[in-house]
Formats: sequence, structure tokens, C-alpha cells
Amino acid sequence: MKHSDNLPGEILIVEDTPASLQLLSELLAQAGYCVRQAQDGEMALLSAWERPPDLVLLDIRMPGINGYEVCRRLKEAPGTRDIPIIFLSALHEAEDKVQGFRLGAVDYIAKPYHPDEVLARVHTHIELRRLQIGLEKRVQERTAAHRQAEKQLQELAEFLQTVREEERSHIAREIHDELGQSLTVLRIDLAWLRTQCSGSDPRIADRLASSFQLVVRTLDAVRRIAEDLRPGMLDNLGLAAAIEHHVAKFTEHAGIPCQLSMNREEFEVSDKLATAIFRLVQEALTNVARHASASSVTVQLNDLNDTLQLTVQDDGCGLAAPVDKKTFGLLGMRERVHMLGGRFEIESTPGKGTRIEAWLPKEVTT
Repeated sequence: MKHSDNLPGEILIVEDTPASLQLLSELLAQAGYCVRQAQDGEMALLSAWERPPDLVLLDIRMPGINGYEVCRRLKEAPGTRDIPIIFLSALHEAEDKVQGFRLGAVDYIAKPYHPDEVLARVHTHIELRRLQIGLEKRVQERTAAHRQAEKQLQELAEFLQTVREEERSHIAREIHDELGQSLTVLRIDLAWLRTQCSGSDPRIADRLASSFQLVVRTLDAVRRIAEDLRPGMLDNLGLAAAIEHHVAKFTEHAGIPCQLSMNREEFEVSDKLATAIFRLVQEALTNVARHASASSVTVQLNDLNDTLQLTVQDDGCGLAAPVDKKTFGLLGMRERVHMLGGRFEIESTPGKGTRIEAWLPKEVTT
């Protein structure tokens, strides 16, 4: 509202009869309202569009543009559509009132005017308008605050995701460079001891062989853990090679045939996007291995010029719960895609498998 809440408001009176116009103007001015006058429809429209009032008192029968037409045009214009309009008329037919209400009028005052009635109706609609504007302002403020909170949460989630990936990369390097190398040296030393003790006590030879095999298994586990934390191929050979390697390992360990299809030998994308896509494939295949009871799965990655499309589909048992009740894994995948400005969809039918699709823009702006 343009005026302070302590002021009654501004009213535009549209009346072609000078005596009636003057009477209404004096009545409302004495009540403390700011009054503007217009003696025809064209003047009323220009006045309202130039400076929207808080209320319009509008005569119906006027030369040129009548009140109904003035009302219709005011309701069509974005700047004046919410202004309350009260019709003034000597017409008493019900159809005349109905037509006014259909056009968007809020009330109807019949001539001749009764001062108390005019003031009561004007006061009511001015106050309703004031309350409406106040409510709209609160809604806008709450909406802005909610959007700001959502933006901050998204920024925090993105920051935490970045920190998590950096920490995983750091741990993977430490495991590979420190623990992995130490275990490799230990394996070499045990192999040497086995050759040196080949003719000694059989118990010593058996113990050395057992220790050697334990180190070999531990070294394999260390490499697998480091690979899960941050695949070296993703940094050294790129996204396509990393996905190919992970799909092969999935088939080997899970025993589920996985068919991979990519329309590029390599994908020119940022490190952030490459990491996100690899994690989506990793999480999707993990879900298949743990929950799907599938006999086969397909992974497709296509470069669609400005977008990357990832599809993972299995022929398993599907999601037992409704798709909108997501697990933390699916929720994490959805949030990862949304943080990069992409789109994420899940289709699942019990007994007929699950299809996960993600579309990610190649130009990441978040």
C-alpha cells in the first residue's frame, strides 16, 4: 500500500454528474481520505494507470466508455487488477449487479447515496485491501526467506560434498602411497624369505607361505578400498576408462552381467562433473548388487552436446516402496544431480526392475 497504515487511503471517484461527484468528494475528504476525481471513463483509466489508487468508486452510466468497460480494462492491467472497485449506479436490476461482480467489482452502492452507507462500505474495502497487501507482503517476505534458506542449504550441501571428495582423495592417496607401498615391500621380503627357507623346517615354510598369502590378500583389499575412495583411473585416464573399469569389477565381484554403452571414447567434462557421474554409476550399481536381485544390468552414458545423459537399468525386483519414499542412497544421488543443475528420474515396477536416469549440463555453474 502506498500510504502509511495510519492514513485512510486514496480513492478515485469516477462520476459524470458534477453534483454527485462533488458530494462524494466532500464526504470522503471530510472522513480523511485523499480524493481524486474523474468525470469520464477515459480520464479514469489514465488517472488509475498513472498512479493506482487504493479504491475506485465507479459510476456505470457515463458517456463514451461506460463503467463496465472501465472496470474490465482496469482488471486486465497488471498494475490495477487488484484495486477494489465499487460500482455507483441508479440501476437496481439484479442482472446489472451480477454483471458488475462478474467483471471483478467488490461491492455496489445504489443512488441516491446514503452517507453512512458510503463511508461504511468504503472503510470496509479499504481495510480489506490493506490487510490483503499486508498478507501479500508477508508471503513475499516468507517466500524470499525460504528461498534464501534453500539456497544456503544447497550451498552447504555442495561445500560438504566437495570437502568429502577432497578428503576421500586424500585418504585414497595415503592408503595407496603409504600403506600400499609398505605392504608391497613386505610382500617382496616375505617372498625372499620363502626362497631362503625352502629347505628348512616345513613349519617355518608353511608359516611364511601363510603370511605371504595374507599380505597379498591385504594388499588387494587396500587397493580395492583406495579405488572405491577415489579411482586412480578417473584422474589418470578419464571418465570413460574409470567407468569401464568399475563396470568390469562390478561384474566380477557381484556376478551380475553388466552391459556398458557409451557414445564417446572420452568425455570432455570438468573434474567436478566427471566425479559426480562416476559416483552416480558407483551408487546405482551398489544398489543393484545389494537390493535388486537382478540377473542383468545396463549402463548407458551419452554425450548430447550440452548435456550428459546417464541411464542405469536392471531387471530385478524393483522398488517395493513407492518411488517417492526414497532411500538415502537414492536421495544422495538426486541431491548430487540437483546441485549440478541437472534432472533426476526413477522408474520402477515391482518385479520388472528399476530405471534410473540423470541429465547433467556439461557447463556446471554451481
